[in-house]
Amino acid sequence: MATKRELRQAIRALPPLPPDQRGDMSARLCAAIVALPAWTQARCVALFAPLGGEPDVEGLWAHRGEREMVYPRVEGEYISLYAVESLHELVPGAFGIREPVPRHPAFMLSVDLVVIPGVAFTRQGARCGRGKGYYDRLLASLPPAVMKMGVCFERQIVEEMPLEAHDILMDLVVTENGVAG
Repeated sequence: MATKRELRQAIRALPPLPPDQRGDMSARLCAAIVALPAWTQARCVALFAPLGGEPDVEGLWAHRGEREMVYPRVEGEYISLYAVESLHELVPGAFGIREPVPRHPAFMLSVDLVVIPGVAFTRQGARCGRGKGYYDRLLASLPPAVMKMGVCFERQIVEEMPLEAHDILMDLVVTENGVAG
């Protein structure tokens, strides 16, 4: 079994997706998400601003409805969530990732659904992140009932990965092909 470090290296070694292909795959992934009960039942959704190799989940804004949308902001060793009214409220932050200005802290108990990126996932919900543990700490701070949805492209799905004591499994993993698993 490959280590998480080896998985990160293998996924990063993949050729980048052409922008139009990434856009099409991201649109399909978003369509798969909005068709799920986890989305239709959620009233407060934590999203993320994508990096270049990650699925672009900003298309979910077209299906916002009455949902509150919250985004992560790195604060020291932790992620805090802040409500945003539009994508224009995201500004360059830690690690070059767009983050919300810390004006409207989200009430953590109101979050129903967390949409989480990763370098790789298994179909069973194991996640390999970037290695800093920010999402692991965020997930550990949320109530157990919060739906944890990992998102990635199908090419980031691996058969197995080592689990560590702090790892929290995703409730489901969604790719451009729908729910993995």
